[in-house]
Amino acid sequence: MNCEDVEKGIYVYLDGEFAEPERADFEGHVRACAVCRRKVDRERGFISGVRQAVPRVVAPAGLEERIRKALAEAPAPDEHGSSVRPLPRARGRFWLAAAAAVLVSGGFAAYQVVGSNDRADRIAHEAVATHESRLPMEVRGSQAHIRSFLEENVPFHVDLSFADDPKIELLGARFTRVDGQQAVVLNYEYEGERLSVLQLAVDPAKDEASASEEAPPSFASQAGFDVATFKRRGVVSSVVGAGGTGNVQRLVRASWQR
Repeated sequence: MNCEDVEKGIYVYLDGEFAEPERADFEGHVRACAVCRRKVDRERGFISGVRQAVPRVVAPAGLEERIRKALAEAPAPDEHGSSVRPLPRARGRFWLAAAAAVLVSGGFAAYQVVGSNDRADRIAHEAVATHESRLPMEVRGSQAHIRSFLEENVPFHVDLSFADDPKIELLGARFTRVDGQQAVVLNYEYEGERLSVLQLAVDPAKDEASASEEAPPSFASQAGFDVATFKRRGVVSSVVGAGGTGNVQRLVRASWQR
C-alpha cells in the first residue's frame, strides 16, 4: 500500500471498514510514513471533534407512522397522468424522505426515518462509497484463481454469475465490512466501464425477510452513479456503475433472468 492508497482509503479505515489483511497493510504504511501518519491523525481528530460537537438528533415518536399514513391516503397519477391510484411502494422511500423534510421544521435538524428498506439503503450507500474509493484489489488474475481465493477466504458463497456474461471481465476482488459484517467487493469491466459489486450474506438478525427469500433488483441513482440492489441465494448484492449509461440495468436484468 502506498501514499495514494492511504489518501483514498483514509475514511474507510477510520470508519473501521477495512478487513484483514487490508487493515494491517494500511497501518503498516502509516507507521512507516510520517506524512500519511499526520494525515490520519488530523482526520481522526476532525471526525472526533465533529461527533462531539454535533448532538444526535432523534425523530419524534410517531413521525414515521404519521408520514406513512399520509402517503397511503394520498393519490398519485398513473404513468399516463390521467387517473389516480395509491402511491407505489417502490417510490415510497423517496416521498417518505420528502414528506419528512416538509413535516419536520425548526432549524436545520435532519431526521432519519428508518423503514423496512433501511438496511438495503445502507448497503447501497456503502457500495457507492467503495466504488468511489478505488482501493486496490487483494486478489487478481484469472477467474478461476479469483474464484478459488474467495472460496477459501469468504464465509459465504460469493455470487460470480456476472462473470458468465462474455462481455464482462472479472478484474479482481477485495474484502471490506458493512455493519460489522464481512463483505466482498468484486471489480468488473463491462463494455469499457468499471463496475463494482458489493456482496454480503443475508443476516437474519438484520434483514426483515427470510434469508431463503429472494428480492428482485431495485434501481436507484446515488451521487451520480447507477445502483442496483437485490437478494438472491442468501446473498445481498449491490451493483454500482457510471450514471446514465444503462449498463447496470442491462447487466443486472439479464443476470436476474438467467
